[in-house]
Amino acid sequence: MQECNARSDLPSPSDVSGGRAETQSSSVGFVAAANMPERGRSGRQILWQVLKLGGRLTLKRAVVFSMRLARHPVLTTRWLAFLGAFGDRYKLGLPHDDLIRKSVPTFLLHGARSSQRLELLMNHFDVASEVLSRRSLMALWRGTSMEMGTVGGRGENYRVQLLLADHCGGRHEGAFAIRLSRQSDRYALCTVSFAFVRCGDDAYSLVIGGMQGPRGGDGKRALITATRDLGGLRPKDAVLLTLQGLASEGNASHLYAVSNERHVINRRRRKRRRMMVADLDAYWADRGGEPSEPFGFSLPIGDGQTARDGNRRDQSKRAFRDIGQWFY
Repeated sequence: MQECNARSDLPSPSDVSGGRAETQSSSVGFVAAANMPERGRSGRQILWQVLKLGGRLTLKRAVVFSMRLARHPVLTTRWLAFLGAFGDRYKLGLPHDDLIRKSVPTFLLHGARSSQRLELLMNHFDVASEVLSRRSLMALWRGTSMEMGTVGGRGENYRVQLLLADHCGGRHEGAFAIRLSRQSDRYALCTVSFAFVRCGDDAYSLVIGGMQGPRGGDGKRALITATRDLGGLRPKDAVLLTLQGLASEGNASHLYAVSNERHVINRRRRKRRRMMVADLDAYWADRGGEPSEPFGFSLPIGDGQTARDGNRRDQSKRAFRDIGQWFY
């Protein structure tokens, strides 16, 4: 299995538990310096966007962003510098405000150093620029959701969308997210947040940072109905197949997923942690996942071969995987 990283070593179990003081790796410094925007238009535009941000945010969000900037000035500056350089490089314009105020110190992986989280986030966008078309990348950059496709069930159609994780409750769990919803009323059945990762010099994959089910008291009934409608395919399995399709062209044999222990909710208060009812470890193991560092689990991507004339479940599986595989 290929080892995925973020240009600098991610934490081993000893790093996570040893309480070692945070240091800035030389590779992180090199990457950040390489992506610093030149003095001029891009730097001024990002600075001006940051200065005007307070007027567009609620008081609470403005205070949180200001406190993060004061507490992590170097990290935040490097992230803003990357945004300016990346937007210039691909002529994307200004990023959405939610990318400006992305919480790098709490991104994706519990136990990682802030510098490593920054590397993961920058790597995600670097890979995304290679995987996605400029049209899709620009839409996501500016906060617009992308329609990936629609799958028909017996009595309902199901939409698959790609959007910023910040716009569907997963801002700490990933950079992008895939959301599966009913087409008739846009009721969200499953949302999975993720980030692209490098796997060596010529391969990429993705890491799943979180999975959310439907909200409200009718959520369980909605999941059962959708599963029956898709021939027995559960909504979360459908989204996983879409992600496998999205990563299938990356020359990697596995995609990755955070474990219960590495989920970012573990840095929250105990009351908040109790809100996470899903056992991610059990689900990843049920899907063929095996323990793997640094994220927790690796899951086989597979070849996606199912019989074209199979039953409805097989047809649904193929349809969801094809949506991911053919999206760009």
